[in-house]
Amino acid sequence: MIKVNGSGTRSDLRDLQAAIHGALHQALRSAVDAATESAKSTTLFNDQTGATRGSIHGEVEGDAGFVEAGGAAGFLENGTPPHRIEGNPVLAFEMNGSVVFARYVDDHPGTAERPFMSEAQRVGEQTAAYAVDFFVGYAIDKSNRSS
Repeated sequence: MIKVNGSGTRSDLRDLQAAIHGALHQALRSAVDAATESAKSTTLFNDQTGATRGSIHGEVEGDAGFVEAGGAAGFLENGTPPHRIEGNPVLAFEMNGSVVFARYVDDHPGTAERPFMSEAQRVGEQTAAYAVDFFVGYAIDKSNRSS
């Protein structure tokens, strides 16, 4: 009679599973960090007050990661159609070297899209693909060497 003991194999599989889970977390963290850095360092817009760039942050929560941006990010990312701007109580802006005050501007031409968050997402996705290959491959190789 031959007996086969699978307890070591189960333990090895649990160790490999834990290593792969850790590797995936490292890959996710790398992707979020790369996307955050891309969004913060973009040259697609000039941040006059620093509020939009200062609002950009990335987080990893469990098995999910995200990058958020506040300030004018939505207007920058998607652009704006022609629109009216109203002051509260008045607008003040520079035109031809002079400061101009107005209650409203009827014909603002709108702004072009500056898709810096879409670009950050692309960077994050590329980083995730590379990092998963690297970290998971390393975890599997390490597991094979210790077996």
